[in-house]
Amino acid sequence: MKLINILWGRFIAFRERHPRFTAWMGRYGIYLLVLFFALLYCAISLLKHMNFQSHGWDLGIFDQHIWQLSHGEFGFNTVRLVPSLLGDHFHPIFFLVVPAFWIWSDARMLLIYQAIVVALGAIPIFYAVRYSLKSRFCALCLATVYLFFWGTMELIFFDFHEFAFAAPILALCFLCIQREKWWGYFLTLPFLLFIKETMALTVFFIGLYVIVSRRKWFEGITTCLISMGYFYFITQKIMPALAVSGNYFYFKYYSDLGENWIKAGIYLATHPWMIVKLTFVPLHKAKLLLYLLAPFLFLPLLGLFAIVALPPLYEHLLSNYYPHWEILRHYHAIFAPIFIFALLEAFPRLHRMLARRGHDIDYRKMVFALCIIILVVQVPFTLSRSTKTLFNPYFYQLDQKMEKTGYQVISLIPRDASVCAIDPVVPHLSHREDIYQYDGNTYGAEYVVLNKFLDCYPFAGNRELVWAMDKLYKDPRYVAHRFGYGWVLFTIKPEYDIDGKLESLPV
Repeated sequence: MKLINILWGRFIAFRERHPRFTAWMGRYGIYLLVLFFALLYCAISLLKHMNFQSHGWDLGIFDQHIWQLSHGEFGFNTVRLVPSLLGDHFHPIFFLVVPAFWIWSDARMLLIYQAIVVALGAIPIFYAVRYSLKSRFCALCLATVYLFFWGTMELIFFDFHEFAFAAPILALCFLCIQREKWWGYFLTLPFLLFIKETMALTVFFIGLYVIVSRRKWFEGITTCLISMGYFYFITQKIMPALAVSGNYFYFKYYSDLGENWIKAGIYLATHPWMIVKLTFVPLHKAKLLLYLLAPFLFLPLLGLFAIVALPPLYEHLLSNYYPHWEILRHYHAIFAPIFIFALLEAFPRLHRMLARRGHDIDYRKMVFALCIIILVVQVPFTLSRSTKTLFNPYFYQLDQKMEKTGYQVISLIPRDASVCAIDPVVPHLSHREDIYQYDGNTYGAEYVVLNKFLDCYPFAGNRELVWAMDKLYKDPRYVAHRFGYGWVLFTIKPEYDIDGKLESLPV
């Protein structure tokens, strides 16, 4: 209590001494914050890409897909090796990115686009918090929490992904619910559904929230019906028709629960202890839950909007695919806005709980202190993950000789040639019809670009990659050209060049 009074007193004193600065920051601070983080996100993404630390999986996959869309094509995605990427995951949200490729058709445009979209998500969060808490300072604090949350930063460090749209659009959706602008609410729902087929489950819980919290039965029931109908139609009719296997590919992660979605649901309903077990076992899941809730002091559990976190959370906890439980990648960025909006309901509930126990705490002071604490608590969690790379001076020092050689090798490859490349090189060459990720198979590509010093995914280790390269050296179809610093370019011999498009390397 004493600490809260000290913080509050100093805040009031500063505001009284600098009224014009405080007013200016209250009005424009959010835009400066968004600009700063947009530039930071751009710097992170572009530095990784320029230093051959971006990946074919997923940046190369999405780059080829959006490049094809920008040319009016729905072609075979050769990086993912699927006839249509919409049969792998249904994400028509990428049509919003196509106009950016008409301006500058480059993988770096995706990284810049994502940085801007993610940063802009802080604006509706700011206005929603300000509307609820009547405090611009608290709104700035929680907008910063969203931008600096470890899940948001992991999304940025993991190249490019459709989940970049989830938090900003969800924030707009909540803002419309908060202001009861139902026409705007229904306009945001299609964009949420278009992010990914499983977002329909999140939209379903948004509908439940609208029913329970706002008592809007028509809006809530309509949302639930639309989301469930959309999920069934997309996963059972559209995606199987576009997929190689003829079914919904990603149900395999839940196949140990049942043969289909209905049987899996019945199994969990009749075996509720399995839900508890799969929530905490193996132990890494418990660590993930700690990382999600501890930065928010577990307070979102007091807010009803936290139910919206259940679908994306259990989409991963119930999965038998262990990377879904990892505290990295893009999977967890969506939780920041959900938990922030849950805090808006948790704060008054917490205040009432404290009042019933005889604690006489001013509500404004309590919220002010909690917003500061939640912002400060983000720091150790965020800096324990990929973000700590920002304090590594080598992150900003490109290996000029290696990078220069790499770009020279890439420049030798004609734009219409088929290419197979090591994972970090794929997104530098994915603006073409035939680009493959090297996995020991060259797929008959005219050019094969390898470097044993780069990330060797999907090989288990560098040794496996070296073995595969040794076999390729002995392959009678290819001629090897060594350029130093680990760079090797294999070109197919003319007699094996099916397309007859191979050009000789310049001397």
